[in-house]
Parts: sequence; structure tokens; C-alpha cells
Amino acid sequence: MAKQKKNRKKAQEIKESSAKKVTSNSPAFPSYFTNKKLICLKLFLVSCLIYAGTLTHQFTQDDAIVITDNDFTKKGFSGIKELLQYDTFRGFFKVEGKDNLVEGGRYRPLTPIMFAVGIQLFGENPFMFHLMNVLWYGLTVVLLFIILLKLLNTSKPESYVYFVAFATAMLFALHPIHTEVVSNVKGRDEIMTLFLSLSAIWFSLKAVDEGERIKNWIFVFVIFFLALLAKEMAIVFVPIVAISIYIFRGKTILESLTQMAPYIICFGLYMVLRIRLGIPLIGGEPSGELMNNPFLGLNSGQKFATIFYTLGKYLQLLVIPHPLTHDYYPRAIAVKTFADPAVILSVLSYVGLIGYGIWGVLKRNHIAYGIAFFLTSLFLVSNIPVNIGANMAERFLFIPSIGFCFIVAILLYRLAKKMNNGKEITAYKQFKPALIVLAIFFTGFAIKTVTRSLVWKSNYSLFATDWNKYPDSAKVRNAIGGELSVRSQDEGIKGTPKEKEMLKESVMHLTHALKIHPTYKGAYLLRGNSNFYLGNYKEAISNYQTALNMDPSFVDAQDNLSKAIEMQKQSGLDDLENKAIEASNQKNYPEAIRLFTELVQKQNDNPKYYFFLGTAHGMSGNNEAALSNLLKAEQLNKDPDNIARIIGAIIATYNNLGDTENAALYQAKLGQ
Repeated sequence: MAKQKKNRKKAQEIKESSAKKVTSNSPAFPSYFTNKKLICLKLFLVSCLIYAGTLTHQFTQDDAIVITDNDFTKKGFSGIKELLQYDTFRGFFKVEGKDNLVEGGRYRPLTPIMFAVGIQLFGENPFMFHLMNVLWYGLTVVLLFIILLKLLNTSKPESYVYFVAFATAMLFALHPIHTEVVSNVKGRDEIMTLFLSLSAIWFSLKAVDEGERIKNWIFVFVIFFLALLAKEMAIVFVPIVAISIYIFRGKTILESLTQMAPYIICFGLYMVLRIRLGIPLIGGEPSGELMNNPFLGLNSGQKFATIFYTLGKYLQLLVIPHPLTHDYYPRAIAVKTFADPAVILSVLSYVGLIGYGIWGVLKRNHIAYGIAFFLTSLFLVSNIPVNIGANMAERFLFIPSIGFCFIVAILLYRLAKKMNNGKEITAYKQFKPALIVLAIFFTGFAIKTVTRSLVWKSNYSLFATDWNKYPDSAKVRNAIGGELSVRSQDEGIKGTPKEKEMLKESVMHLTHALKIHPTYKGAYLLRGNSNFYLGNYKEAISNYQTALNMDPSFVDAQDNLSKAIEMQKQSGLDDLENKAIEASNQKNYPEAIRLFTELVQKQNDNPKYYFFLGTAHGMSGNNEAALSNLLKAEQLNKDPDNIARIIGAIIATYNNLGDTENAALYQAKLGQ
């Protein structure tokens, strides 16, 4: 009891001393410099106004997964139970199994529940969803400023505390790297994760400063559990809270680690919940689909060289956030080796950061804190501990960017101090050199943020803008190709010369996507659709058949194939070929094989007929015969535009036969 009273007395003394130091006004500083409420209001308004343009935006990108095409979310209140029971992707994919496309599951029910409430109250009104994103973002920036004040105000001069806290928060608010998170409604999971995790740290600091451990730890437990339900990324704050207390409260390593206790217990409960629901955090077989596994077919050297390249890219985007894109899927980031100078530079940079970070943290250095914050929060999404299903993404820098902004703020304070002959800043005018640099940052970031956020207005504006930045991304090429195909059928475009122009452009993009990723069944479907609208029914049928060869249960390809066959009949397709394709579509594979065999006999130098015969055999389950005919098609083929399709079918057939060695050999041919 005596010890507890002593701790409370000491905590009160620290609190009173800190309050006196931080809130004292000096004639040398304007009153607004330390007016916490006014600063919070400014930060909130700037954060909201910079993204005001997004309020008129549509739903885009992954919003379909968690809102517009998610069966559970669209039920409103009645869908909340299912959102709590299943993987976050289940409501989108509808059936069990497809929600496990990447390593580990995705159990993030908090924001889908928020979206379900939004659907119940406002319907599918994108304005309200974007408004809530902007408001939560503004609150998060304000909370970041308040947390930094609380962290810093026990050991540094008032000028340092307020300048670093404000500069960090404002840099964070304006940084263009956050446009994906705020402009895409789905990005609310990142916002809520940060907001709730910072809130948990607030109560951890109260537990240390005020000595009321149990009460504050209960708050930590509840809030951090909600953060984990927003996104498992919150786990990075477990070490961050210990590092924060060690550096800014001067506690021993053991005392600092003790503050991790409620977080670890909370995470344990969270893991029990996931296990009971059958949603693993990590594990499972790596995906065999390139769009969900960017390292498919790469050796260890190529994999880790590519990872380090993307880690270097993250550093570049923090300093120079250009160009920005929503898509870094294969092969937006080309396969790298450790002979690449950019990879070497990245490795050296991170070795330096890790080395200085460890040394500096032990010395309770504030710059080292920023480095530790950055490295700790980036590690989980770096592709090193687990394959995240993509090379990289700008949203993954949302939390780590705090470390960068904190470091910049400290360096600018040191600049002002250096220009003041190495003396502490005692007057506002002494900040002039730092404020000039800060103004340049603010202006550049603000302009980039506004212009980039406007690109997120619709899927079309997003895809049309971004494919030029990384033209070798199969996903963005597939996305713009599909969007052009759909928009070409809009009223006012269909039946005009613009329709044909858009469809030809669509085919161009989808063909490029298939050159990058020849087994991309979705791209074959979309290219089939565009050819169908163009009246190229033979090409449409060929694309649908290829998609079905890769996935016989591909319902959209089956349905569209039937329509294409019907239209081809009307366009005078050769009767025999038409019957063969129709038989295949009706799953009458013996008849299809008989007719395609007859076609081969009549024209034995036509690779197309061997290709069709091979796919028919494959659909019937005779993979040996399928392989024989597909290899013949490869031998006869002289059209470079068709070779990727033929090789893709050969790869799929070898995989069906369990011959992964030859499948890998043909996969290698695609890169030649």
C-alpha cells in the first residue's frame, strides 16, 4: 500500500511538472504555438479539407469486396452475425474455400460491421461512406498529435515538444502516400487500426504516468482487441508500446516489456477466436495463382532480391511520393536479383537503419525511435514473415509513415537549433529555417495529395491513370481492359464509333495482360467479352474455351461461351466447327472430340484445330491425349499472338498430370 501511494505521488509530480513545462507561455512564442485545442482544430480541418474532393467519389477498387458486392455487408444489421463468424472475404466470394486465396485468412470484422451499419442507415450512398473515412482520418491525425505531446512532454523543452508533435502530425496528414487509404472506403480498416492502437498507447502511458495499472490495462485490453478486429496489423504495436515507454519514460527494459502484458493477453484471446472460427493468421499452401502470389516460380534469390527492391521503393515513396499507383501486382515490379544496384542500395540502407535503430533505442535516441517505429510496423507487410499476396502497396505505409514524419520533424528542429548556434530554441522566430523547409514539404505534399486523391473518383479514372505508370502489371491491364469493355456498352456509347474504339483498346490491354500472365483466366474471359461485342465470335469462343480449360467450373465463361456460339451460328460459322464447339459446350466431349478429329483430318496443318481437340480431351479428363494435341498445336503454330495461350494450356495440362517439372519448364518458356 505504501509503495502504491509513493508511485502515485511520484506520478503526480511528473504530471504537474510536465504540465507546467508544456503549457507555460513565453512572450517569445505566440499564444497559438502551445494552444493545444487550436492546434487540434487546425489539424482536423486540414486533414478533412485535403480530402474533401473525395466526397463526390464513387465506390472503387476493393470497396466491392467489403461493401457493394459483399452479401453480408449488404444485409445491414442482419448481416453482422455472419461478418463476425466468417473470413472477411466470404461474403464477397459467396462460397467456402475461395476466401483463402492468399496465405493466412482475413478476419477483420470491425470495419465491415461499420459498413453494414452504414448500409442500414444510408443505403449504398458513397457520399456517407467517404465522409466517414475523412472524419475518422481527421480524428486519427488529431490523436497522433495528442499522443506525441504525451510521449515527449516529460523530457524536452516546450519548443521541441510542440514543434515535433505538430510537424509530425501535419506531415502525416498531408503525406500523399495516404491517398489510397483515405480515398478508398475499404481503407478504413487501416485508419481504425491506427486510431484504436494509438488510443491503447494513450492508456498504457497513463498506466505508467499515473500508476493506476489495472484500470488502464483494462482499457488497453478492450481497445486493442477492437484494433485487432479492424486488422491484424495492430499486432505491430505490441513492441512499439514497449519501445515508447523505454525511450520516453526512462524505464528499464524489463519494466518497459511489462507494459506489453495486456497486449499479449489480448492477442492470445484474439488468436483463440480465430482458431475457433477456423481462420488461420498464417500458414497454408502458397497460392498457385500469380495474382495472389507474386513470387510464384521464383527461386529464393529472386524472391528476396525483389522483396528488398520493394523495401527500397517504400523509402523512396516516403521521401518522393511519385509516381503513385493503386497497383503493384506482377509484373509492375520486375523480378530482381542481388546484382541489381537498386537492390544492393536497399539492402545497405536497411542494414544501416537496423544497426542505428538498435544502437539508438538502447541510448533512448528519438531519431532511433522513428526508425524503430518504421521498421517494426513495416516488417509484418514486408513479405519476409509471410507472403501477403502482392509485391507491395501504398496502404502498407500508412502506419510506418509515422516514423518517417517523426524523423523529419526532429531533423527540422535540429536544423533550427543549428542555425541558432546550437542553442535551444527560445523564440518562435528562431524556427524560421525549419519553417521554410516545412512549408515546402507541406505545399508539395498537399498539391500531390489533392491531385492524386481526385484520381480515385471511379474505377475507370483510377485504372486509366495508373496503367501508364506501371504498364507491365497484369492486374491493372486486366482491370482497365475490363472497365473499357463494360463502359463500351453504356447508353450513349453503344452503337457509336466510340464503342469499337474502346473495345479495341480493351483487347489491346487484355492481350498485354495475358503476355505477362498467360494462365490468367479472368483476362481470357474479359477478352472474350470484348471480342464478342466486336462481333469477333471465333475469337470470343477461343478465349472462353481457354478459360474453361484452366477452370472447367468457370460459370461466367460457360454462360458467355453459349452466347458466343449462338451468335457465331448467325454469322455463318463453318457448320462442322460450330457443331464441335457446341458439343464441347454441352459437355458432350466424345462428340466434340469426334468432330474436332474430323476437322484435324481435313486440315491437318491448322494449329487451332489441334488446340481445340486438345482442350476437348482435357475437359473429358484424358490429359494424355490433351497434351499430345496441344504439343502438336505448339509445333504448328506460327502466330506469336497465340503461343502464350497454347503454352498456358500445356502448363495447365502438365499440372493436371502432376508433371510439375515439365510445367515449370514451359513456365520458363514464357519468360524468354
